[in-house]
Amino acid sequence: MEEVKDHFGAISKEYDRQRPYLIPCFHDFYTACYPLIKKLGNAQTILDLGAGTGLFSYFIYLIRPELNYTLTDLSPEMLNAARERFKGLKNFRFQELNFAADALPGKYDLIISALSIHHLEDEDKKKLYRNIYEALNDGGLFINADQVMGRSKGFDKFYKDSWKESVMDSGLEATAVGSAFERIKLDKFASLETQLNMLAEAGFDDIDCIYKNQNFAVFAGTKGDILSA
Repeated sequence: MEEVKDHFGAISKEYDRQRPYLIPCFHDFYTACYPLIKKLGNAQTILDLGAGTGLFSYFIYLIRPELNYTLTDLSPEMLNAARERFKGLKNFRFQELNFAADALPGKYDLIISALSIHHLEDEDKKKLYRNIYEALNDGGLFINADQVMGRSKGFDKFYKDSWKESVMDSGLEATAVGSAFERIKLDKFASLETQLNMLAEAGFDDIDCIYKNQNFAVFAGTKGDILSA
């Protein structure tokens, strides 16, 4: 994870500006979770794993500004950018954390992650999903917005080629495109189906993919029955 830390620390000041160029479905990707989060009417606490600059937390804040936010990341530079984003807000705290090795800090009603867990090997993903389940309060919700492997080799190649073509045509400057293509060498994608099974094995109750655009997927798991309420 040290290499991941170094790469993302280096782009912390440019990260947010580049996101719409690098995520073709940018707005939907970050907001598809809104209807689910609105089901958590009594939620008070939220943990963002691999929060980076706090972009995913920002989108959640737009609809749930009253929550108490804990943002964690491996990179101190990324967390500094998150601190600047939420400067002056009293319901935000920040913590350096390697979620592949460190215990999760406390218990939460909502745990989120975006474009981070795909840096883990599959066995570490399984371990993290178990830890997330344990860190959720009863009636809690986990949402992961991430990139996933295609279900077949053919579709996986199609998704990756399509994404590269989109980025090259996006208008993003060539140096940033080259850096993005270097960073994807650190990715360790797992299929959506594999990860839904991991959530089931970890103990989650209701599990499903709530949004997918090629290899950009948003999937969720509940601890208890929150959907029939």
